[in-house]
Amino acid sequence: MDYARKLSNKIKYIYLVEGYMDVVGLSSKGIENVVANLGTSLTDRQISILNQFYDDLVICFDGDESGYKAALRAAENLIKELKPEKQISFLFLPNKEDPDSFVNKNGKDYFLEFTKTNKLAIHNFLFDHYKNQTKNDPSSLAIFEKTIKSIANSIKDEFIKKYVLENFLEKISFLTPNSNQNKNKIIYKKAKSLKSTQKYFNETKNLSSIEIKEFSFLYLIINNLSLIKDNFYLVENVKLFTDENKIIYESIIKKISAEQSISINSLSLDPQILNKISKFASIKYILNKIEKDEFKILELLQEIIGDIKNYELEFRIAKLESKFSKDLDENTFNEIKELKKYQKIN
Repeated sequence: MDYARKLSNKIKYIYLVEGYMDVVGLSSKGIENVVANLGTSLTDRQISILNQFYDDLVICFDGDESGYKAALRAAENLIKELKPEKQISFLFLPNKEDPDSFVNKNGKDYFLEFTKTNKLAIHNFLFDHYKNQTKNDPSSLAIFEKTIKSIANSIKDEFIKKYVLENFLEKISFLTPNSNQNKNKIIYKKAKSLKSTQKYFNETKNLSSIEIKEFSFLYLIINNLSLIKDNFYLVENVKLFTDENKIIYESIIKKISAEQSISINSLSLDPQILNKISKFASIKYILNKIEKDEFKILELLQEIIGDIKNYELEFRIAKLESKFSKDLDENTFNEIKELKKYQKIN
């Protein structure tokens, strides 16, 4: 810490690793913003000391089962201390790698790039962990929801608690659509049975992430037609990737640009299509809360559009990173760097 704290005015984040050899290995490659806790568990006092100098903590334990378990224990202990001005993330290395071996094998630049693209915010790590432990049955889903809400409610800071809980509830609503019925939206739905909820959960597993994002994009447009018409420039050149959604989008855009007064009925969309969009649009929970705030709706729209635009780049980068992890080819690495530069520009 004596050395690392002196870098805090130049570097915004610090790595926390398990052992002294990890500190030595990273430092020898020019990554000096690193400390080790040198113990079996991470303490509140250690985090308090780190927070005196750094606002962004990246916890990088060994890429094996014991390292993962240590990270999980740390996350469960630390999330309650989360504050608006402080960030805690986890970086998981490939299996059987530790920071020392990984940086020696791949070098400083790759390690830093790997951090940028793979670090996981503490709340996302905990949500993903418990979701992966969940089976596709009502009891398991109920336990999962109870656990994840308890984690959010353990956060001491009221502001962080609010937004982490909303983030969790949005994701949970994707698994449990019954809790998000809204009389003002496209479809009036009766409460579903548990069997129906299971069916929904199984159906969503077959959808790609970009399909779900596109459903949210279309749902937002359909439920805010007048606002979209007034801000048509935002949506007129968005590129969708799935064939069915592409056809729906082009039809809606054509109607909005051609008609003076626009309504859901004038879109002339098949009710089954409307039902499908409503069913799988994961953004419903957030949109229901901000439906009268046009500024926030447009902000949300631009965020979704940004995600859609980045999808193709992310897909290409992910494929190249997978290739690079196997062949360590310099040309592949350079191509990844160029794509990431382009991604940041856009």
